[in-house]
Amino acid sequence: MSQNLQDRRIGLLGFGIENRALAHFLQSRKIPFSVCDTRQPDAPLANVREWRIGTDYLEGLTDFDLLFRTPGLSCLDPCLKAARESGVEISSQTRLFLQLCPAPILGITGTKGKGTTTSILHALLATDAARVFSGGNIGRPPIAFLDELRSDDRVVLELSSFQLQDLDLSPHIALALSITEDHLDYHTDRAEYIAAKRPICSHQKATDILIVNQDCPTARSFAAHSPAEIWHYSARSPVAQGAWVDDNKLWARRPSEEATVICPTTDIPLRGKHNEGNAAAAVAAAIAFGAPTTDFADAIRSFKGLPHRIEYITEYKGITYYNDSLATTVDAAVAAINSFDEPLLLIAGGASKGADFSALGTCIAASSVRAVLLIGDEAVRIEAAIRQVGAQTAVRHCRDLREATTIARSTAQAGDAILLSPACASFDQFSSYAERGELFKQLVAH
Repeated sequence: MSQNLQDRRIGLLGFGIENRALAHFLQSRKIPFSVCDTRQPDAPLANVREWRIGTDYLEGLTDFDLLFRTPGLSCLDPCLKAARESGVEISSQTRLFLQLCPAPILGITGTKGKGTTTSILHALLATDAARVFSGGNIGRPPIAFLDELRSDDRVVLELSSFQLQDLDLSPHIALALSITEDHLDYHTDRAEYIAAKRPICSHQKATDILIVNQDCPTARSFAAHSPAEIWHYSARSPVAQGAWVDDNKLWARRPSEEATVICPTTDIPLRGKHNEGNAAAAVAAAIAFGAPTTDFADAIRSFKGLPHRIEYITEYKGITYYNDSLATTVDAAVAAINSFDEPLLLIAGGASKGADFSALGTCIAASSVRAVLLIGDEAVRIEAAIRQVGAQTAVRHCRDLREATTIARSTAQAGDAILLSPACASFDQFSSYAERGELFKQLVAH
């Protein structure tokens, strides 16, 4: 494969995290390439064949034989479509890794829960003798650790619709979590978003395994697009092979074996029924990978959770604070709200992703939320969704996160919880959900 790359005119479209890692990979093999991006990077690499910088960086793509698309650039872009029709091969860092990886790969996709499930799965697999590497949408781009891999390792990739949409290869084991809708500012509509995720399994073989969320009709529909053996997981009811939650216990069953209790659900150190489902998904994936269940219970009990995902921060004067900045979709915010029984003061809002907020309004009306502090570009639409369902919940518009936190703190009473769960992207006021969450933690600490 490296020899094939050596002989081709290669262009990297976009120079973000993934293509920077790919650039280092190519340079380590003395494979020449060009970089096309809207602006010059702060620390450009030496020995790049050509830098094409500017708003017209997608022009003249037929000068190349092979283009590596950054995930943020849709494969439906007209310039890419024209290049493809002219015979230019369109690839990506993820696709190249799938082509070159010597170890079995398990890929995870879904609208929300990917990061938590990937992290729990990594912890479960780490109890076994085989080495485990995780990457993709979480952690390192996998091309960065390709040279470390051996054939007896295990690789876990969290894969977004951006990374999956034009793949012609699928992982050996695929896991489809709950799939609703997201990134409608990027995808044409919900149908195209779902179609973009299907390559997680649509190129599998009959000897592969596809694990789907039994509780999600869209995830279940993926089974019709894969020839692989079908497993399930569920947060509600038993499955024939996979893992599930029932009778306040987490269960697992391999094909042709008896069901085994992994642990009581009270041992799962994460709030919310949705996280019981994420734990079941991780267990199903781990046993599909052949890991023994002996130490799963200890790994689950010691799992710390992800930063910015219903993250407990502190308690002060009887008021608890939770950072859920990673909730950039309506479904994630609804899951977070439903994880609480105590009265909530909710901080929500942010940049638009084309979301429908009606489910959030319904959830707020039926939940323990007693006040909503709104910030960002979507504040007006979120309030409209709350009022549309007749909710009498107090709503206040705030200039920014700092003001919302100050008002929440002064309004809250002992026994309340203050939850940042935006249901929106962060890019109207922040560079990322992580920057937003870190600011919230700083504000709470003072």
